[in-house]
Amino acid sequence: MIMNATLRLLALLLLVTTLALPSCVSKKKFLELEDAKAALASSLADSKEKVNMLEGKVSSLEADMANQKSQFESDIAGLRSDIDAAKSSAEMAQKSLADKEAELAKIKSDVKSALGLNSGANITEKNGDLYVTLENPVQYRSGSARLNRAARKSIESLAETMKNNPSMHLLIEGHTDNKKFVSGSNMDNWQLSVNRAMAVVKRLIRKGVSPDQLTVSGRGDTAPAATNDTSEGRAQNRRTVAKPKVDTGKLYKIGN
Repeated sequence: MIMNATLRLLALLLLVTTLALPSCVSKKKFLELEDAKAALASSLADSKEKVNMLEGKVSSLEADMANQKSQFESDIAGLRSDIDAAKSSAEMAQKSLADKEAELAKIKSDVKSALGLNSGANITEKNGDLYVTLENPVQYRSGSARLNRAARKSIESLAETMKNNPSMHLLIEGHTDNKKFVSGSNMDNWQLSVNRAMAVVKRLIRKGVSPDQLTVSGRGDTAPAATNDTSEGRAQNRRTVAKPKVDTGKLYKIGN
């Protein structure tokens, strides 16, 4: 009886132990799962926070790009407008230049016709002034006001034109290079330039031109036609030029 009771007790204990063991294992597993869940939840929260932060940066960059794009488009539009304005200005300047060139050509033609100039003379413009240019320019040796044969021939041709056109008036203007006279000399470039102009005027008068048609002027070395650094340039600067005085009115006002 005692043995049977003991066996029944052992069997009961074994049953209780067997039933209790799975319960203990399930609870441990549950706790482990809870811990894993908590860890995953924390990781998920961190990931969401990071995603939100990155999305914020993306939005900010997109906004910056949109602003920059808008600014670039505005800048490009402004540049295109400037280019169009520059093209328009260039076209207007080109047209104005063409108009001025045509006007100047007409002025030269009209003045030449009014002065009765022959084929050996022409009208040129420089720095807003009109000049009578002869086939053979009146030039001189250094320090001299003496007219050479070619110059005398040109002056005689000009004299015939002036005699045939009594209303024609010329300013005869002498020039020099920048070479100075020796110290103590009574001559200087101002006097030499006047002497050169006077030589031309006297020749014109000798050939029958009225003195009333002539004015003498000397510019010294102040208005060179070429560089004074070379012998060729200095030769060009030793010259006498003729400026016509014609009442051409506003039409013949050059450079406006």
